[in-house]
Amino acid sequence: MTTNKDVQGAAARTVTLLQRIAENGPDFTLKELSERIQLPQSTVHRLLQVLVSSGMVERADEQAYRVGMEFFRIASLIHQKFDLQRVARPYLQSLWEQWRETCTFCLYKPASRTAMVAETIRSPHALQHSIEPFAELSLAWGSMGRVILAYLPDDDVDAVLDHAPRGSLSGRRAPSRNKMREELQTIRQRGYAVYEDHEFADVAGISAPLFGPNAQVIGCLSVTMPGSRFNPGKSGKLCDAVTTAARELSASLGFSGVAHA
Repeated sequence: MTTNKDVQGAAARTVTLLQRIAENGPDFTLKELSERIQLPQSTVHRLLQVLVSSGMVERADEQAYRVGMEFFRIASLIHQKFDLQRVARPYLQSLWEQWRETCTFCLYKPASRTAMVAETIRSPHALQHSIEPFAELSLAWGSMGRVILAYLPDDDVDAVLDHAPRGSLSGRRAPSRNKMREELQTIRQRGYAVYEDHEFADVAGISAPLFGPNAQVIGCLSVTMPGSRFNPGKSGKLCDAVTTAARELSASLGFSGVAHA
């Protein structure tokens, strides 16, 4: 029979384990953790399996582990509450002052494989593409969703495409899997996503990915507008502005390497 003392002991060991994982280097082994928290390897292994099943920890290879995306998601959400939006706001403001179009900061939600609008500054124009704060966006549509999708592991991409909804504005079906993968490859090659829909929704947007300290995508910065106001002749400068802002914000968040899925 499990007692309160057993539960409290397991909880305390789990907290200690999480603390050591956070303090550790990028990868760590079962033996290293066992020695650091002075618990038997069998106990640490049992605790690790719970963390692996929840996504807090993932396997780096046959011998090593590393921090998982769920761990990073939780850390990002906590950081967001105290600092992340404050860090992102000057970059949004700078984009808005330069382009006077709706500028948005999105975060990736691994649990639902969606993007969440963390903050947005609306265009002063009467005709504008409005994005509500805290709205959840499909990764299968728009520049914001697809620029995040482009940097996710293949399994996550497949899961998103398997359940891709119709476009929320156009009502269209998502492109074929092959066509979508070609587009995602193009996004990775140029470092940003462009989305235009002049036929159904009159919307256009340019988004660039944001990366965290573990070199995995955590969200994006975006500038969106009515498609009728999107000027292809100026799109190059807009792409440069968005990608530069995203690159500088990523650096502020601790990213200093090469992005990977």
